[in-house]
Amino acid sequence: MNKIIVHIPHSSTDIPEKYKKLFVVDDDTLSKELLLMTDRYTDELFEHENSIVFPVSRLVCDVERFRNEADEEMSPKGMWVCYEKTSDGKPLKICSDEHKKEILTRYYDVHHRKLTEAVELVFEEHGECIIIDAHSFSSIPLPHEPSQETPRPDICIGTDDFHTPYQLLEFCKDFFESKGYSVKINCPFGGTIVPADCYGKNEQVKSVMIEINRNLYMNEHTGKKTKKFEDIRYLISKFLANISDYVN
Repeated sequence: MNKIIVHIPHSSTDIPEKYKKLFVVDDDTLSKELLLMTDRYTDELFEHENSIVFPVSRLVCDVERFRNEADEEMSPKGMWVCYEKTSDGKPLKICSDEHKKEILTRYYDVHHRKLTEAVELVFEEHGECIIIDAHSFSSIPLPHEPSQETPRPDICIGTDDFHTPYQLLEFCKDFFESKGYSVKINCPFGGTIVPADCYGKNEQVKSVMIEINRNLYMNEHTGKKTKKFEDIRYLISKFLANISDYVN
């Protein structure tokens, strides 16, 4: 088993039929919101033998939010685990307390248990585990995003003070810069996922977030892949192969 686990939380556009009735926007607005908020094609770009892909849209459940609503900085913007507002702050979905509990139980807890178990298996075999938290981002800041800084880089690397060792960060940064891509650290997004049971406790569970600027591989207005898609997929495949060699 490889030491690498690729975590892909936001690639899906699927909204289960039973939850569609909770959305208070028309179909065009919902389609636009899916286009803006989905890390489209990251499941293809970061394809890996040991990946964990969340199967439904983040508009239904965002597994990278804190489970406790009060702990999540995006909660005041209506973007906790269960999104209630659009990226520009308009009503999106009706989320009763009962619905929130169902989403936590049916999706959030199941996903995090799967991630935790995968990390434990890798750690038991190798004595360490490296999580690649795979994302993409809009080339233009969206209204809800904390960072409105422009221009945005080609690649954003997110880190955690405890779980992202300096050598791992430098490896990732050097790899992308050596290929001619601009890189920023924790900008426009910071942090990286670590299972709660390990967080701040086991430094051999390492994690780094890799975010790809969407204009490198897709038309952000239509959602369609561009001619450069295969180039970026090859770039990420080489990155995953190189990082596997680096840690093994």
